[in-house]
Amino acid sequence: MNANQPNVVDLALAQGGVATRRQLLELGLTKRQIDYRVNAGDWTLVKRGVYQIAQPRDRRDLLRRVIAVWERSVLSHETAAELHDFPYVDRGRIVVSHHSRTTHDFPDVEVHRTHDLDEWHITRIEAMPVTTIARTVVDLSATRSARHVGAITDRLVSDGRLELVELAAVHGAVARRGKGGTQVLREVLEARFDGMLRDESELERRGRRVITDGGLPLPVSEFPIPWNPSRRFDEAYPDLKIAIEWDSRRYHGQLAAFESDRARDRDAALEGWRVLRFTWNDVHNHPHRVVETIRGLLAA
Repeated sequence: MNANQPNVVDLALAQGGVATRRQLLELGLTKRQIDYRVNAGDWTLVKRGVYQIAQPRDRRDLLRRVIAVWERSVLSHETAAELHDFPYVDRGRIVVSHHSRTTHDFPDVEVHRTHDLDEWHITRIEAMPVTTIARTVVDLSATRSARHVGAITDRLVSDGRLELVELAAVHGAVARRGKGGTQVLREVLEARFDGMLRDESELERRGRRVITDGGLPLPVSEFPIPWNPSRRFDEAYPDLKIAIEWDSRRYHGQLAAFESDRARDRDAALEGWRVLRFTWNDVHNHPHRVVETIRGLLAA
């Protein structure tokens, strides 16, 4: 097989310009062909078993290269924040987390050794493993003040990209004595869950006012759920099987309740009901969206 075949180059380009010896052998190259290219200077040995075949084209290629060179590494911290488009976080750094007890050196790359990075803390962006939004906030809290982390968190929650309960779940999974950021994030979460308690009745009042001011038909408040009469929807249009929930109630501070709400939504779908959930941000900052969403579903 000719080493100039497109599949070799394409493989390297997809990984920031590098390929591993194992991958090249799987493509059909022989050990002799690989060694010949390295000795001839066509390819450069990056580390044992990894070769640079093409130059990185842009920053994303640099990130792909790091991931390809270090198997099981995950883009994290400031790099993950950049990929997730976080507010209030500097761009341009390359940071990875790696399951390892050994120290790694890589030019211009910051490496965090970790033993608590679970699969549910990882997502993928452009096929690259990246810490989730919630895990990224947890990681960033190790080097930032509660005020800074709170500002990031509030913006992500306001944009509908982060659930506080998800952040609390990740924090609970990794928090331990001596771990950086544990106390900072605890302060952030406690302040916001306490705010949820205070805002509960006000959110419901404002939500109902948005409905009436928007000229919508009045729903039935505290409507018993037909298949589970011991529980109630905040608002409902029973004839149309449409329910409305104001999502800032005190039980949203508990992970079990969060999961229960999602299970209830699935049960509602099976019964032919549609459940609309609106947050404080929806009601306070975008009431017209609330009205139009409800009106559209009523019309449909």
